[in-house]
Amino acid sequence: GISANNDGLNDVFDLSGLGVRELKIYNRYGVEVYSRRNYVNEWTGLSNNGQELPDATYYYVITKDDGESISGWIYINRSN
Repeated sequence: GISANNDGLNDVFDLSGLGVRELKIYNRYGVEVYSRRNYVNEWTGLSNNGQELPDATYYYVITKDDGESISGWIYINRSN
């Protein structure tokens, strides 16, 4: 998960070194809340329009440079 509370620890979803062509993140209702091409480590728990997403479980789909797709979940927890 990510804490996304600007304390310098686990603030971003770090996928560096994975060769991510595209990352898509969805909320529990299946609505896409974030997407980025050539992703490395930019997602800090904000939506595409810059709104802070609530603490919750989100689902991701990663498309790697080699065409492989990986999916899973990530939790945002901003509480200290």
